[in-house]
Amino acid sequence: MLTCLSIQSATETANANIKKALMGYFTVNAKQLETGITESALNQILSVEGLSGNYTLRSYSYANYSDTDGNPLKINTEDAAQVPDGYENAGRIVANTNSENDSYFTDGGFELMEGTSITSANKNSVLIHEKFAERNNLSVGDTMRLSNVENENRAVDVTVAGIFTNTKEQDSVGIAPSYDLYDNIVFADLSTVSYLLYGTEGKTSVQYGDFYVNDPDELDRIMSEVKEIEGVNWNDCTLTRYDNDYQNAKESLTGLQNIVFIAIAVVSVICFLVLALFLTLRLRGRVHETGVYLAMGISKGAVLTQYLLEVLIVAVIALLISYGASSAISDQIGSRLLSQVTVETYGTVELTDTEENKAQSSTEDLGLSEIVVAVSAEDYAIVWGFGLVLCLASTALAAYPIMKMKPKNILSQMS
Repeated sequence: MLTCLSIQSATETANANIKKALMGYFTVNAKQLETGITESALNQILSVEGLSGNYTLRSYSYANYSDTDGNPLKINTEDAAQVPDGYENAGRIVANTNSENDSYFTDGGFELMEGTSITSANKNSVLIHEKFAERNNLSVGDTMRLSNVENENRAVDVTVAGIFTNTKEQDSVGIAPSYDLYDNIVFADLSTVSYLLYGTEGKTSVQYGDFYVNDPDELDRIMSEVKEIEGVNWNDCTLTRYDNDYQNAKESLTGLQNIVFIAIAVVSVICFLVLALFLTLRLRGRVHETGVYLAMGISKGAVLTQYLLEVLIVAVIALLISYGASSAISDQIGSRLLSQVTVETYGTVELTDTEENKAQSSTEDLGLSEIVVAVSAEDYAIVWGFGLVLCLASTALAAYPIMKMKPKNILSQMS
């Protein structure tokens, strides 16, 4: 029982750690809204109970590139499948709460060479590709102009905060249009893209928001409350939940917890039956002794107390020995079971690392590296209580048929 309870406690800790490691989140896609996710809507979303306060805002647009005098800047057109009309000097604009956390940098192989990344605190700042910088003689600290492709009146002068490069070759070379080539991508701050998209000044609106929750099990409730926020046309928004990794991990741990629970129930029943049978046979072998005690005038309560004390002395010794034995067994069995759960679960987690690094860091990434399967004081107290009650109940039940007989009847049966 100590072993089972220790593993059960460890799985509860594992579940809590996995919630932290595989945080659930949902995405609000407000691309179809004329105003996007406004600051007012953002504040109302963040006020919903259950959100961790961790969120990422994103926007995407296209803009013409020129210097501050309005002279067009050169883009890469040689590797493009086509150069759409009006996009001869345009490229893709990407804005993120923090540019270094954008998927182009985390997954796409982009790497900052000079300058600093862009955060939501920056205003009128951009990151440009090294080839784009070379082609137009730009460096960190220089200025350029971004203007909306369809509305040239929405133009912003921005400062080059950094220069990046791509460490992976683009797969769509010769297939993608010119504005989607890596060379022609520019990372800007959220306020700049908000002006290009919506013409907002002083306030920032975005197209997408990723909102992380404290407990992935509450995602449905939180998303329902978000949809009830007034002032937003939720019919034109798409809310998407992302908690597959957590659900897969939870399913594996729940399976382990169910097995342990069944084991505890089976062990408890078997313990009771075996102990009751053993004590019944033992007391039946002491019927004559019991009759003599009763014939000597010793009360039934005193005789029963003696039998109980005998059992309790052995039970206390057994419980003390069980602590060391269970600690060793729990550590071995529990670690193997949790490691198996980790391996099965980690196969479902999408990480952008090599297979070798995945294998080495899987336990750490899933938050299981900090779990120690050990006998806790609480579990030990539970087993002490259950064990003593079990001993008392088994002894009393086994002694009951004898104790209800009179001394004369006991001795006459024995003779």
